[in-house]
Amino acid sequence: MEQKIIKCAIYTRKSCEDGLEQEFNSLDAQRVSAENYIASQMHENWRLISKHYDDGGYSGGNMNRPALKELFEDIKAGLIDVVVVYKIDRLSRSLFDFSKIVALFEEHNVSFVSVTQAFNTSTSAGKLMLNILLSFAQFERELTTERVRDKFASSLKKGIWMGGNWPLGYDVKDRALVINEAEAKVVRLIYDKFLETESYTLITDWLNKNGYRTKVRHWKGKTIGGTLFKPSTVLQILKNPYYKGYVRHKDKMYPGQHEAIIAEERWEQVQEIFRQHKSEQRPRNSSLTPAFLKGLIRCASCDAAMIPTHCVKNGARYRYYACDNHLKFKTCKSEYKTVPAGIVEEQVVNELIRIFKSPEIIAHIDRLAASDKDISREELLTALKNLNDVWDYLYQAEQRKIAQMLINSVMIQDNGLKLDMNLDGLNQLLIELA
Repeated sequence: MEQKIIKCAIYTRKSCEDGLEQEFNSLDAQRVSAENYIASQMHENWRLISKHYDDGGYSGGNMNRPALKELFEDIKAGLIDVVVVYKIDRLSRSLFDFSKIVALFEEHNVSFVSVTQAFNTSTSAGKLMLNILLSFAQFERELTTERVRDKFASSLKKGIWMGGNWPLGYDVKDRALVINEAEAKVVRLIYDKFLETESYTLITDWLNKNGYRTKVRHWKGKTIGGTLFKPSTVLQILKNPYYKGYVRHKDKMYPGQHEAIIAEERWEQVQEIFRQHKSEQRPRNSSLTPAFLKGLIRCASCDAAMIPTHCVKNGARYRYYACDNHLKFKTCKSEYKTVPAGIVEEQVVNELIRIFKSPEIIAHIDRLAASDKDISREELLTALKNLNDVWDYLYQAEQRKIAQMLINSVMIQDNGLKLDMNLDGLNQLLIELA
């Protein structure tokens, strides 16, 4: 009876790409050892298939490797009977992953051989030895990872830059960050603009419209960056402690060994604005910021300011605007001496949006475009539409500033509220947006 041919495949792996360009590299050395082992089993009718399964530059800590995936597919197709590796950790360094690999091998009646660690996976003793060897391989990998992590943390505490994408405003020289003055001017400009506008989205639009682009990096023969700014990119710049001369590790910051671009006091001013925004943020369509109409809302009956106030019932806080005369126990003949703040604020916003869409505002835009030759009617209409679209996504501080720019007063009357628009403020806003 003719003996069955045992089809053998060799799998090789190397974690890093260093040395792969050599004429005879680590993958070649692994393959030669495996070929010699298969040749020694010729009497068992072992035959090496011609296809190579080589993963150069891939970690053994996971199974996201192209050659390994190809090996699995060929096993499922019945093209392989034995998998030969130089050493067990070439196939995997993870006990969990290796258990899945062995299960796949067993499902398709495929044997596994390590050239330098002789064992037979078809026996219980061989499986035990396999698990012991793999446990040590995983322990070694995790121990190395811990050492690298500790070294990384220790270096950051000393203020040493530990690599990665170096930020806009800096270049890398002798493995350290040095200021790129041309880019540093852009960083300072971003901080100045944010302290003026308190809006990184507006800054993003301004940067892109004025020809500014993200940092260009050259890495392994590739050019990365030089694209339009995104709001997330600007936000990262505004929150990055590198710019005040610090490095961050988890939730702590340490003085860095590089030079600061932004003064620490100025950097902290920006972070304080973010903290205020965070405390003011609300879910979409919920009530607006407390005191949103402070200084704008008045009692029509006695022409007195309406003052933000609140009361607490059963642990819940309720906000109101109350006539100043009423609060001082003076005469107020208005039917609405106090009004719920959330309801009035929502009505004001809805009225603003209604006005934005009204024929009167369209006619006003026509007059503005006719008087300002530097801007077109279409640009102004687009700016108005954009304001409508993004209103619910603005920070509360941004909404408050826009409202104060657009509104002269909100009068609370017995038959409802009356909004007095500031057309000069509207002109200024639309021109800036356009």
